[in-house]
Amino acid sequence: MNGVEERELGQCVGGALTLIKPGPPPTAEIMRQGREIRRRRRAVGAGAVAVVAAAALAIPGLLHGAAHPGQSPGPSARPLTVSRLGPAARDGVIGSGTIGGRPWVVRLAGGQDPAARTAGLPATARLGTTPASAPVTFAGAGTGAERLLAGPVGPAVAYLTMQAAGQPVYKLWPVTWQGHRYVGLVLPRNLAVVRFTAYSAHGELAYAIPFPDHGFPLVVSWLRPGAESPVAVSMGVNSSGSSTNRWWSVTARIGPWGTCLVQTAGAGQVSCRPTRAYPPHAVITVMTDRWRGLRAGITGAAVTYIKLKLRNRKTAWLPVIHAGGQGFWALSVLRHPGPVASWTAYDPAARPVAGGTGPPG
Repeated sequence: MNGVEERELGQCVGGALTLIKPGPPPTAEIMRQGREIRRRRRAVGAGAVAVVAAAALAIPGLLHGAAHPGQSPGPSARPLTVSRLGPAARDGVIGSGTIGGRPWVVRLAGGQDPAARTAGLPATARLGTTPASAPVTFAGAGTGAERLLAGPVGPAVAYLTMQAAGQPVYKLWPVTWQGHRYVGLVLPRNLAVVRFTAYSAHGELAYAIPFPDHGFPLVVSWLRPGAESPVAVSMGVNSSGSSTNRWWSVTARIGPWGTCLVQTAGAGQVSCRPTRAYPPHAVITVMTDRWRGLRAGITGAAVTYIKLKLRNRKTAWLPVIHAGGQGFWALSVLRHPGPVASWTAYDPAARPVAGGTGPPG
C-alpha cells in the first residue's frame, strides 16, 4: 500500500465499530454482537443453508464486480433475435442479431487475448482464450439500456441456451476465432434472464442461474445437470454512516448464483464469486468503495472476529458474520481519527490465526 492509499483507506473504523482500550479479546461480546446483527438484518429466515460448494463447478479466483444492484425491471424488454453464424468468425464477428428490429454485431479484436466490441457500448475486458473451469466465462460491458456479453467457450460445448422470463429460449452457437471458440451477444437491459444451459453433442453439461438483482446477467457459478438449486439466503453484514452522510450497507447473498456481496449506498456495487470452501484462516477483500472508504470481504470458517489496532494505540473489534461455511466482514475506514495500523484474525478459542498491516484483506 502506498502513502496515498494508506492515507485514504487507512482512516480508522466507521461508526459501526466500538473503540475500546487495549486488553484481552472480548470474545463473548463480539460473538453476541454478531448474533444480534444476524438476527436484526437477516432478510430470510433460518432455513437450511444448502450452499453450492459441492454442486458447483468451481471457478477458483474468479471475481466479477459491477454497479447498480437491484435496479427495477422497467418496461417489457424489446424483442431480441440471435443469429446462427458459421463455425468460423468472419472479420472477427462472433455474434449478430437484432433488438427491437435494430441490428447488433459483436466483434473480437486484440490478438490472442481479445476484447469484444459492439457499436454504442464500451468494449469488454480481455476475454482470454479458455473459460475458467466452466463451460463459458462471460465478461460484460455497458450500464445503459443494453449490455454486451461475450466470452470463451470450452471445447466440449456444442451450443448454449439462454432462458428469459416470458420470452423464447435463445440458442447461442460458439464461433471459432484464431483457434479458440467464443460466444457474443447484446441484450436489452430489462430482459430477465433466468438460466443459461451448456450442451455437448450428447446432452446437458451444466447450467447457471444469474444473480437476480443486478439488471444484467451476472454469471459466476455453474451447476451440474440435475443438481438441486441451493436455498437462497440473505443476511446483513454491516452498515454505518459518517458526518458527511456517506452512508453504506453491505449484505451477503448466497444462492444458486454463488456468493455475492451487495453494497446499496450511492450507485451501489456487487461483487460475486462461486461459493466454495476457503482455507479456514483466510481473510480476503472482495469489495472496495474508495469514496466511502469501504472494504468488505470473506473469511474462512475458523475466523470468528478481527481485532484492529489503530495508530492512536486504541483497539477496535470487527465482527464476522457466518453463513454457508464462509465468514463475511465489512468496515469503513473514512473520516474517523486513528488510521488502522494492523489487524489480527481470531478463531473461536481466541487464538490469533491470521494478520497483516493496514486494513484487513
